[in-house]
Amino acid sequence: MAKLNNTLRLKSEALSRALDSLRQVVEMEKSDLARDSAIKRFEYSFELLWKTSKVFLEERFGTAPFSPKECFRALRSNGVVTERQTEVLLRMTDDRNLSVHTYDEKTANRIYRRILRSYFPLMRTISEILKTHARED
Repeated sequence: MAKLNNTLRLKSEALSRALDSLRQVVEMEKSDLARDSAIKRFEYSFELLWKTSKVFLEERFGTAPFSPKECFRALRSNGVVTERQTEVLLRMTDDRNLSVHTYDEKTANRIYRRILRSYFPLMRTISEILKTHARED
């Protein structure tokens, strides 16, 4: 259990740093450069978010989700996030997959708007939940 808690703490710290990096571009004036930077930083922040959540679920609930969507559904079933937050997380997963494998201007703009409006704020909220649990033990 101590090893997992240390892993959760380390992953939580890495997630916080990634989200700080994402915050920098989210706060920039809108431009193609800000959009593209936000999308790239969103991608690696997303990876840290789901993998940190996975460690949290393993530690707290003894579950080991295999994929991001399974992980986010497990957060919901364990009462960590709401149904609405889960819906956003699932859409976020789809957008992350789309941004990594496909690129066109219209898609990039749509994902960028979602990052600004809902993804980044939700990622920060979940990060705080995970950080609190990492400090508890």
